Amino acid sequence: MSAIDIIKRRLKEERVPDVPDEITEKKKRPREVAFMDVNLCFPCGKCPEFCPVQCIEYLADGSVPGRGVQPVQDRFQECIGCYICVEVCALLTDYDAIRMYDVDLVEQILGEKIGDTKPAEYQPAKPWEEYFSEGGLYRHLGKGSRIRDKMNAEERAAMARERG
Repeated sequence: MSAIDIIKRRLKEERVPDVPDEITEKKKRPREVAFMDVNLCFPCGKCPEFCPVQCIEYLADGSVPGRGVQPVQDRFQECIGCYICVEVCALLTDYDAIRMYDVDLVEQILGEKIGDTKPAEYQPAKPWEEYFSEGGLYRHLGKGSRIRDKMNAEERAAMARERG
């Protein structure tokens, strides 16, 4: 069984999620929101492409010093907690740079309320490196791919073979 077949089976779909035809907006407060580990992100552009609410963007020049092309980060206030970016990063790339964090924890850490709609004014993404990247205070509390956890030994071996 190929890696893509395993992903398809685990997603219980005929295919990996399509790039959305239509961009939607946040309609309810999610239980979790995504944060990218800016130290692990090699900005391949996959997660922004798949995000159904288009809340993932490249960070502004100089946001992460020493990086030419800046990594991506989501505007967490707009995140709907769908996990699509997590799965895309973990299963379609080798980076596994995205984790989901409990909304109550994020509100406590950042001192910002996460609502049930997109903020009225645009708020650019920030790196949040000190909290959600490797070595950050809360990285260990983030949840990664749910599909990877459900794979059996045979499926894990097939994925490893294809990744080389």
